[in-house]
Amino acid sequence: MLDAATHRKKMTATMAGNSPCLIFADADLDQAIDSALFGAFALNGQRRTATSTILAQRPVYDTVVSRLAQRAERIRVGDPADPATELGPLPDSAHHDELTARVRLGIREGARLAAGGRRPAGLPEGNFLAPTVLADVESSMQIFSEQICGPMLRVTPFDTDEEAVSLASAVTDPTTSAYLWTSDLQRARQLGPAIGSASLWVNSCNSGDRQVAAGDVDIDFYTQSQTVLIAAEDTPVPRFGA
Repeated sequence: MLDAATHRKKMTATMAGNSPCLIFADADLDQAIDSALFGAFALNGQRRTATSTILAQRPVYDTVVSRLAQRAERIRVGDPADPATELGPLPDSAHHDELTARVRLGIREGARLAAGGRRPAGLPEGNFLAPTVLADVESSMQIFSEQICGPMLRVTPFDTDEEAVSLASAVTDPTTSAYLWTSDLQRARQLGPAIGSASLWVNSCNSGDRQVAAGDVDIDFYTQSQTVLIAAEDTPVPRFGA
Protein backbone atom coordinates (compact mmCIF):
# COMPACT_ATOMS: atom_id res chain seq x y z
CA MET A 1 0.00 0.00 0.00
CA LEU A 2 2.85 2.37 0.80
CA ASP A 3 4.53 1.65 -2.53
CA ALA A 4 1.26 2.25 -4.36
CA ALA A 5 0.75 5.54 -2.56
CA THR A 6 4.33 6.63 -3.24
CA HIS A 7 3.96 6.05 -6.96
CA ARG A 8 0.32 7.21 -7.05
CA LYS A 9 -0.87 3.86 -8.39
CA LYS A 10 -4.32 2.43 -8.01
CA MET A 11 -4.62 -0.71 -5.96
CA THR A 12 -7.30 -2.96 -4.63
CA ALA A 13 -7.23 -5.60 -1.92
CA THR A 14 -9.38 -8.66 -1.57
CA MET A 15 -9.93 -10.51 1.67
CA ALA A 16 -9.32 -14.21 1.97
CA GLY A 17 -12.46 -16.25 2.30
CA ASN A 18 -13.87 -19.72 2.70
CA SER A 19 -15.89 -20.52 -0.38
CA PRO A 20 -18.11 -23.55 0.28
CA CYS A 21 -18.51 -26.22 -2.40
CA LEU A 22 -21.83 -28.06 -2.05
CA ILE A 23 -21.97 -31.50 -3.65
CA PHE A 24 -25.41 -33.11 -3.79
CA ALA A 25 -26.07 -36.80 -4.27
CA ASP A 26 -27.37 -36.24 -7.81
CA ALA A 27 -24.25 -34.36 -8.93
CA ASP A 28 -21.81 -35.44 -11.61
CA LEU A 29 -19.20 -36.64 -9.12
CA ASP A 30 -16.37 -36.82 -11.64
CA GLN A 31 -16.66 -33.14 -12.46
CA ALA A 32 -17.50 -32.13 -8.89
CA ILE A 33 -14.35 -33.81 -7.57
CA ASP A 34 -12.23 -32.18 -10.28
CA SER A 35 -13.69 -28.78 -9.43
CA ALA A 36 -13.30 -29.21 -5.68
CA LEU A 37 -9.64 -30.22 -6.00
CA PHE A 38 -8.82 -27.41 -8.41
CA GLY A 39 -10.59 -24.90 -6.21
CA ALA A 40 -8.86 -26.09 -3.06
CA PHE A 41 -5.29 -26.48 -4.30
CA ALA A 42 -4.79 -24.15 -7.27
CA LEU A 43 -2.45 -21.31 -6.26
CA ASN A 44 -1.81 -23.23 -3.03
CA GLY A 45 -5.36 -22.43 -1.92
CA GLN A 46 -4.36 -18.82 -1.34
CA ARG A 47 -7.21 -16.98 -2.99
CA ARG A 48 -10.58 -15.72 -1.88
CA THR A 49 -12.50 -18.21 -4.03
CA ALA A 50 -10.66 -21.28 -2.71
CA THR A 51 -12.95 -24.24 -1.98
CA SER A 52 -11.46 -24.97 1.41
CA THR A 53 -14.84 -26.23 2.67
CA ILE A 54 -16.57 -29.15 0.94
CA LEU A 55 -20.15 -29.93 1.97
CA ALA A 56 -21.17 -33.37 0.67
CA GLN A 57 -24.63 -34.91 0.92
CA ARG A 58 -24.73 -38.01 3.09
CA PRO A 59 -25.37 -40.66 0.37
CA VAL A 60 -22.18 -39.67 -1.48
CA TYR A 61 -20.16 -38.37 1.46
CA ASP A 62 -17.87 -41.38 1.91
CA THR A 63 -17.24 -41.59 -1.83
CA VAL A 64 -16.41 -37.87 -2.02
CA VAL A 65 -13.98 -38.10 0.91
CA SER A 66 -12.28 -41.20 -0.50
CA ARG A 67 -11.87 -39.76 -3.98
CA LEU A 68 -10.66 -36.37 -2.71
CA ALA A 69 -8.07 -38.07 -0.52
CA GLN A 70 -6.83 -40.41 -3.26
CA ARG A 71 -6.43 -37.56 -5.74
CA ALA A 72 -4.82 -35.25 -3.17
CA GLU A 73 -2.16 -37.85 -2.48
CA ARG A 74 -1.26 -37.88 -6.19
CA ILE A 75 -0.90 -34.12 -6.62
CA ARG A 76 2.65 -33.27 -7.71
CA VAL A 77 4.33 -31.06 -5.09
CA GLY A 78 7.68 -29.45 -5.82
CA ASP A 79 9.64 -26.65 -7.41
CA PRO A 80 7.21 -24.05 -8.82
CA ALA A 81 9.62 -23.48 -11.72
CA ASP A 82 9.08 -27.08 -12.85
CA PRO A 83 6.21 -27.27 -15.39
CA ALA A 84 5.17 -30.64 -13.92
CA THR A 85 4.59 -29.15 -10.46
CA GLU A 86 0.96 -28.72 -9.41
CA LEU A 87 1.59 -27.39 -5.89
CA GLY A 88 4.55 -25.34 -4.70
CA PRO A 89 5.79 -24.22 -1.29
CA LEU A 90 4.07 -21.87 1.13
CA PRO A 91 5.41 -18.29 1.29
CA ASP A 92 7.28 -18.64 4.58
CA SER A 93 7.89 -20.87 7.58
CA ALA A 94 5.39 -18.98 9.76
CA HIS A 95 2.58 -19.78 7.35
CA HIS A 96 3.70 -23.41 7.17
CA ASP A 97 3.72 -23.69 10.96
CA GLU A 98 0.30 -22.05 11.21
CA LEU A 99 -1.28 -24.50 8.79
CA THR A 100 0.25 -27.59 10.41
CA ALA A 101 -0.99 -26.27 13.76
CA ARG A 102 -4.50 -26.09 12.30
CA VAL A 103 -4.24 -29.67 11.12
CA ARG A 104 -3.34 -30.73 14.66
CA LEU A 105 -6.22 -28.64 16.01
CA GLY A 106 -8.68 -30.32 13.68
CA ILE A 107 -7.51 -33.78 14.72
CA ARG A 108 -7.80 -32.86 18.40
CA GLU A 109 -11.36 -31.66 17.78
CA GLY A 110 -12.27 -35.01 16.23
CA ALA A 111 -11.68 -34.51 12.51
CA ARG A 112 -10.13 -37.37 10.54
CA LEU A 113 -6.94 -36.82 8.57
CA ALA A 114 -7.73 -38.43 5.22
CA ALA A 115 -4.69 -37.12 3.31
CA GLY A 116 -1.62 -34.96 3.76
CA GLY A 117 -1.06 -32.94 6.90
CA ARG A 118 2.70 -33.44 6.70
CA ARG A 119 5.79 -32.58 4.72
CA PRO A 120 5.77 -34.39 1.35
CA ALA A 121 8.24 -37.23 0.91
CA GLY A 122 11.39 -36.25 -0.95
CA LEU A 123 11.21 -32.57 0.06
CA PRO A 124 13.25 -32.28 3.28
CA GLU A 125 13.68 -28.51 2.93
CA GLY A 126 11.37 -25.62 2.11
CA ASN A 127 7.92 -24.64 3.32
CA PHE A 128 6.10 -27.54 1.69
CA LEU A 129 2.84 -29.00 2.97
CA ALA A 130 1.27 -32.01 1.28
CA PRO A 131 -2.27 -31.41 -0.01
CA THR A 132 -4.39 -32.01 3.07
CA VAL A 133 -7.92 -33.38 3.46
CA LEU A 134 -9.65 -33.27 6.84
CA ALA A 135 -12.85 -35.33 6.91
CA ASP A 136 -15.71 -35.59 9.40
CA VAL A 137 -15.43 -31.90 10.25
CA GLU A 138 -18.45 -30.71 12.23
CA SER A 139 -19.83 -27.19 12.33
CA SER A 140 -19.18 -26.99 16.07
CA MET A 141 -15.43 -27.36 15.54
CA GLN A 142 -13.22 -24.30 15.49
CA ILE A 143 -11.48 -25.61 12.39
CA PHE A 144 -14.81 -25.56 10.46
CA SER A 145 -15.07 -21.81 10.05
CA GLU A 146 -11.42 -20.74 10.19
CA GLN A 147 -9.94 -19.18 7.08
CA ILE A 148 -7.28 -21.47 5.71
CA CYS A 149 -5.34 -19.72 2.91
CA GLY A 150 -3.38 -22.85 2.12
CA PRO A 151 -3.51 -26.35 0.55
CA MET A 152 -6.03 -27.80 2.98
CA LEU A 153 -9.70 -28.63 2.61
CA ARG A 154 -12.30 -29.76 5.11
CA VAL A 155 -15.21 -32.07 4.32
CA THR A 156 -18.52 -31.97 6.19
CA PRO A 157 -21.63 -34.10 5.55
CA PHE A 158 -25.18 -32.78 5.26
CA ASP A 159 -28.60 -34.36 4.77
CA THR A 160 -31.12 -31.79 3.56
CA ASP A 161 -31.10 -28.69 1.35
CA GLU A 162 -31.87 -26.58 4.41
CA GLU A 163 -28.91 -28.01 6.30
CA ALA A 164 -26.64 -27.39 3.31
CA VAL A 165 -27.62 -23.71 3.23
CA SER A 166 -27.18 -23.39 6.98
CA LEU A 167 -23.69 -24.91 6.87
CA ALA A 168 -22.68 -22.83 3.85
CA SER A 169 -23.83 -19.66 5.57
CA ALA A 170 -21.93 -20.58 8.74
CA VAL A 171 -18.62 -20.96 6.92
CA THR A 172 -18.06 -17.24 6.49
CA ASP A 173 -20.21 -14.13 6.46
CA PRO A 174 -20.42 -12.70 3.93
CA THR A 175 -19.46 -15.56 1.64
CA THR A 176 -17.39 -14.32 -1.28
CA SER A 177 -18.08 -17.28 -3.55
CA ALA A 178 -19.87 -20.60 -3.52
CA TYR A 179 -20.03 -23.67 -5.76
CA LEU A 180 -23.07 -25.87 -6.15
CA TRP A 181 -23.10 -29.28 -7.82
CA THR A 182 -26.48 -30.82 -8.59
CA SER A 183 -28.44 -32.06 -11.60
CA ASP A 184 -31.52 -30.27 -10.26
CA LEU A 185 -31.32 -26.74 -11.63
CA GLN A 186 -34.48 -25.75 -9.78
CA ARG A 187 -32.64 -26.54 -6.55
CA ALA A 188 -29.75 -24.36 -7.70
CA ARG A 189 -32.12 -21.45 -8.41
CA GLN A 190 -33.66 -21.75 -4.97
CA LEU A 191 -30.50 -22.26 -2.95
CA GLY A 192 -28.34 -19.68 -4.70
CA PRO A 193 -30.05 -16.60 -3.19
CA ALA A 194 -30.32 -18.34 0.18
CA ILE A 195 -26.56 -18.86 0.34
CA GLY A 196 -26.05 -15.18 -0.41
CA SER A 197 -22.57 -15.38 -1.93
CA ALA A 198 -21.19 -12.63 -4.15
CA SER A 199 -20.57 -15.22 -6.88
CA LEU A 200 -22.13 -18.64 -7.41
CA TRP A 201 -20.83 -21.27 -9.80
CA VAL A 202 -23.37 -23.98 -10.64
CA ASN A 203 -21.90 -27.22 -11.99
CA SER A 204 -18.75 -25.31 -12.87
CA CYS A 205 -15.33 -24.55 -11.50
CA ASN A 206 -14.01 -21.04 -11.04
CA SER A 207 -13.18 -20.09 -14.60
CA GLY A 208 -11.80 -16.73 -13.55
CA ASP A 209 -13.17 -14.87 -16.57
CA ARG A 210 -12.58 -11.24 -15.71
CA GLN A 211 -15.23 -10.15 -18.22
CA VAL A 212 -17.79 -11.43 -15.76
CA ALA A 213 -18.59 -9.34 -12.70
CA ALA A 214 -17.56 -11.10 -9.51
CA GLY A 215 -20.03 -9.42 -7.21
CA ASP A 216 -17.78 -6.37 -6.97
CA VAL A 217 -16.43 -3.60 -9.18
CA ASP A 218 -13.23 -5.20 -10.44
CA ILE A 219 -13.73 -4.13 -14.04
CA ASP A 220 -14.69 -0.57 -13.15
CA PHE A 221 -11.74 -0.22 -10.78
CA TYR A 222 -9.20 -1.10 -13.44
CA THR A 223 -10.93 0.85 -16.20
CA GLN A 224 -9.84 4.35 -17.22
CA SER A 225 -12.95 5.91 -18.72
CA GLN A 226 -12.87 8.66 -21.30
CA THR A 227 -15.69 10.28 -23.19
CA VAL A 228 -14.82 11.12 -26.82
CA LEU A 229 -17.16 13.44 -28.76
CA ILE A 230 -16.59 13.74 -32.49
CA ALA A 231 -18.49 16.40 -34.34
CA ALA A 232 -20.33 15.53 -37.51
CA GLU A 233 -19.55 17.64 -40.56
CA ASP A 234 -22.74 19.69 -40.28
CA THR A 235 -22.58 20.30 -36.53
CA PRO A 236 -22.96 24.07 -35.93
CA VAL A 237 -20.62 25.88 -33.54
CA PRO A 238 -22.04 28.87 -31.66
CA ARG A 239 -20.32 32.14 -32.67
CA PHE A 240 -20.31 34.50 -29.68
CA GLY A 241 -19.44 38.06 -30.59
CA ALA A 242 -19.31 37.40 -34.31
